[in-house]
Amino acid sequence: MAKVGRPPVENKKYIKVGFRVTEAERDRLLAYCKKMNLTQAEVFQQALELLYKTKP
Repeated sequence: MAKVGRPPVENKKYIKVGFRVTEAERDRLLAYCKKMNLTQAEVFQQALELLYKTKP
């Protein structure tokens, strides 16, 4: 019988991070997510990668 459920992942994401933003910042984030077809988490991950690459 085949296994049921999701396959195991190498880097499990189990830590939850939260922060507060202004209404304008949230609106910009949601508009960007919609325009680029990304989740908020994906936008955060890409922004973090960009910071790591551009800042020493």
